[in-house]
Amino acid sequence: MAIDSPGSKSEILKLAAEYLENDNPGKAVKLLENTEISEDAEIQHMLAVAYAERKWGKKAIAQYTKCLSADKLSPSLIQDYSEFMLDSGEHGELKNTLLDLLEKHSSDSEASAMCIAMLYSMLGDCLLNKAETDLTPDFLKEYLEKNPKAAGKTFFSAIIRYLAGTPNDISITPVTDRLIRIMADSIPSVISDMTFQKAVADFELSLILYANMVDPLTILGMRTAKLKFADPKKDDTDMLKYLVFDAKMTVVDTIRVKPLDPSRFAASFPYIWSLISGFVNGAVNAKDLKQFTRNEIYSDLRGASPRLTDIFKSNLSPDGFAALSSFLNAPLKGAKPVTAKRNANKNQAVSSKIAPNAPCPCGSGKKYKKCCGLK
Repeated sequence: MAIDSPGSKSEILKLAAEYLENDNPGKAVKLLENTEISEDAEIQHMLAVAYAERKWGKKAIAQYTKCLSADKLSPSLIQDYSEFMLDSGEHGELKNTLLDLLEKHSSDSEASAMCIAMLYSMLGDCLLNKAETDLTPDFLKEYLEKNPKAAGKTFFSAIIRYLAGTPNDISITPVTDRLIRIMADSIPSVISDMTFQKAVADFELSLILYANMVDPLTILGMRTAKLKFADPKKDDTDMLKYLVFDAKMTVVDTIRVKPLDPSRFAASFPYIWSLISGFVNGAVNAKDLKQFTRNEIYSDLRGASPRLTDIFKSNLSPDGFAALSSFLNAPLKGAKPVTAKRNANKNQAVSSKIAPNAPCPCGSGKKYKKCCGLK
């Protein structure tokens, strides 16, 4: 491939991205610096990323500064610059730059949303590292007072969505709790907006995965959220239904062995907790877990589609599938409690660490490094 040939920009960017993914930033720099389309905005952006990965801090800052002076900015450029500055501990310079960009690009809602998201990410980082800043969690409120026309469900959803795409420590939650409260006070109906709810769910999922907080509750929460916002046009909802069943069974099995205290989960991930709280509290307080399992897990499976039935048949032990089928096909009042044992080699392992090549616990079917591990 001639790197300076017409129409080859996508190939250059793809190859540079592969170099960076394989820890070869030097090759990415050489490729990007020596193409005849080196002044292209996306090439310039990728070059800044390559400098940063090459640990050439001064060159990276100079390159990002050049990119940020453009008339049109992509949210991803603002995000990459912000993450680089946070990694460098340059909170003050980052804040000043983001505020300048907000003023300059106030008419660009996507760029403005990313700037605000990165300001809140910076606040979380300052909280984590005990770094001083004069920016407060009330920044959005102050911004909306000066720019009242900016308030909107789409704008608020974008801010949360961009926060979800940036690594944040769980210590950011007091900051984001205030952020969401400001949004709800501005537009009360935003809380019931599905796009906004999905953004909040994705944000909480990103905190779980960034902190490697993988346990029965978080897996149930991840899968339940994925199922709630699944695209009905895609043929994966039946698999998600099975994975939610599997996660619920794991929660019940955990309770059989030891007490389960969901208070930390509830406090850290309030929206995802709202999706699973009824089930979890019911299981925690159940006097008879077999009866609870029959009423709260198996009964939900009545009327399962043929594909979902096939998925259960593939993932349950023969005796477990037969017992479950017997329950589902029996009259409701006469059905006896059953335990649908799962095939041991098909269970999702629960651990405190996610291996890059392990199946993503969200239930997408992809490897973790190619799914939620990208965040």
